[in-house]
Amino acid sequence: MQQLSMKVLPGEYSLCRLSSNESIPSWVFASAFYTVSKSADELSIIAESKFVPGDIKAETGWRILKIEQTLDLALTGITAKFSTALAEVGVNLCVIATYDTDYVMLKQEKLAIAIPALQKTGIMVNA
Repeated sequence: MQQLSMKVLPGEYSLCRLSSNESIPSWVFASAFYTVSKSADELSIIAESKFVPGDIKAETGWRILKIEQTLDLALTGITAKFSTALAEVGVNLCVIATYDTDYVMLKQEKLAIAIPALQKTGIMVNA
């Protein structure tokens, strides 16, 4: 497997919770990166914090790292590699999987310890 590299996306992100019967709000589409998940219980949105209205239930202060390679869907162990490294230094995370790659959300205040932990495992991080 080739060496992984990650890029820290600019901006702060929020993880938002809306009711499952709500529609996707228009402010979501202004974000440079966003993702939407819907279940019977909730509508979850990740978007740049600057676009999230104050009346939305949201956990703020997240940063996003993008794996810069296109990942073959048959690969195994990618998530384990970075999640283990981060768990060992006490960094909680949320993983967002897309067809081409993965994104890792972690709190802004943990970024300074997360980057060296990832680099120690051989993952290049462009901050």
